[in-house]
Amino acid sequence: MWMRIVTGSEMKLLDKWAVEERGIPTVLLMENAGNAIAQTVKQIFASVSGRYVIILVGKGNNGGDALVAARHLHQLGAEVKLFLLFPPEEFQGAVKTNWHFIESLDLKWHQLQDDHSFYLLKLSLNNCDLIIDGIFGTGFRGDPQGHVSRAIQVVNESSCPVLAIDVPSGLDADTGRVGDPCIKANYTVTFAWAKRGLVLYPGKHFVGKLVVADISLPQDALALLDKEEHYIDRELAKKLLPQRDWEGHKNSFGHVLVIAGSRGMTGAALLTSKAVLRAGAGLVTTCLPASLADLFDIAFPEGLTRGMAETRERTLAAAAWWEMSPLLANKKAVVFGPGLSTHPEIGDLLEKLLAESLVPLVIDADGLNVLAQDTGILKTAKIPVILTPHPGEMGRLLGVSAQEVQANRVETARLAADLFQSIIVLKGAATITVVPDGHIFINSSGGPSLATAGSGDVLAGVIASFLAQGLEPACAAMLGVYVHGLAGDLLAESKGIRGVLAGDIVETLPLALKTLKS
Repeated sequence: MWMRIVTGSEMKLLDKWAVEERGIPTVLLMENAGNAIAQTVKQIFASVSGRYVIILVGKGNNGGDALVAARHLHQLGAEVKLFLLFPPEEFQGAVKTNWHFIESLDLKWHQLQDDHSFYLLKLSLNNCDLIIDGIFGTGFRGDPQGHVSRAIQVVNESSCPVLAIDVPSGLDADTGRVGDPCIKANYTVTFAWAKRGLVLYPGKHFVGKLVVADISLPQDALALLDKEEHYIDRELAKKLLPQRDWEGHKNSFGHVLVIAGSRGMTGAALLTSKAVLRAGAGLVTTCLPASLADLFDIAFPEGLTRGMAETRERTLAAAAWWEMSPLLANKKAVVFGPGLSTHPEIGDLLEKLLAESLVPLVIDADGLNVLAQDTGILKTAKIPVILTPHPGEMGRLLGVSAQEVQANRVETARLAADLFQSIIVLKGAATITVVPDGHIFINSSGGPSLATAGSGDVLAGVIASFLAQGLEPACAAMLGVYVHGLAGDLLAESKGIRGVLAGDIVETLPLALKTLKS
């Protein structure tokens, strides 16, 4: 089962539907959520008996979940102490019902409201085994204020491990924005479906180990949503991995055409072309300016090289199209852009390629910069197009700043996919892939080791390689992003996150594929 993702506002809709249309009482959902928290604590410690657990309780449903968890943990033999962020008189509905249950158990509790109560909290944290954060849930936006802010700071200063209920308090469940302050959790138990903000940065840094707990919300509730959102984890990526025929030969695994390189940027063409083969394609042909072809041929004996008409600046000329177009025959994928330059004649080449090619196309780097000058040429495309921008390139395509792109990466990528009717791979921490119908896929692999010159050129080659091996464009993009990230993760383990070169990523791709398959 692929991990589904929902936003905080979508979760509110799904909860409301379950209660009003399916007749599932809120108090039952709260009971299931609190029990799931207690069971997770049991898994963390093996035995809960004798453990000292501090629970911070808000006044909303998140606080109600915390109260249920307190009751279950007490029954399992834990020593439980509650710190309320709001007066119990403000509890309503199912939260109020569960507070009455707590009162009948005579558990110790304090309301955080003055220096003395905060002194008691700090004293309690000195020797506790676990803190449970039940202050705010998926509906919270902004920055915690007043005594809530103070409580979060006290928790973050403690050495005691923290388990957050649904989302760490202060984290935006839609965007991954973290408030000032925000609970830094070691574990987060979220309910029914993962929340988008838990898998996006910077929020992901505050989540710790993510557990998605079943609380008996009907799966058919997801039909209420107008698009699907998934997490590209190892399980999903492994299912996408193309089968390798033991009786296959080089032509069995696809042939990619790479259109890349210019004076001073031959390395970009080399990285992309090598990545095509290292990710499993059988053949790659690289088209680049004629004056660079001999040098490239020596540097890359495993590939086929075609030197083509060039400008005085030693970039590909528009006339190269007549040499290039016959090479499209029998190709399964094309990469256009790495190191090409933004010479005006590159735009002429791209316009011809979009209008006349019938081969799936990956546009990256300078291909995107040229495209940004006239995105209308995408309307002439007869084939699936995959655009792989970083935030700056995405901004140029949409006419906005990189900062605006980063402020809401998911919605920006979805807008671009719809506007350009192309598959968008918005690179960055937690790379986002969006298809034109609005379905969203957020990647789980990768990290700072990938932040190196040429890393994007490698990714373009990997995606094209999977296209050539027979994957549908969206699947090729998703798997390419995951495998590229996994290679970065493997390098981070072996070399660290500093000093990794794009060439290291290329050479680690076979190991990444082997690791994924195993």
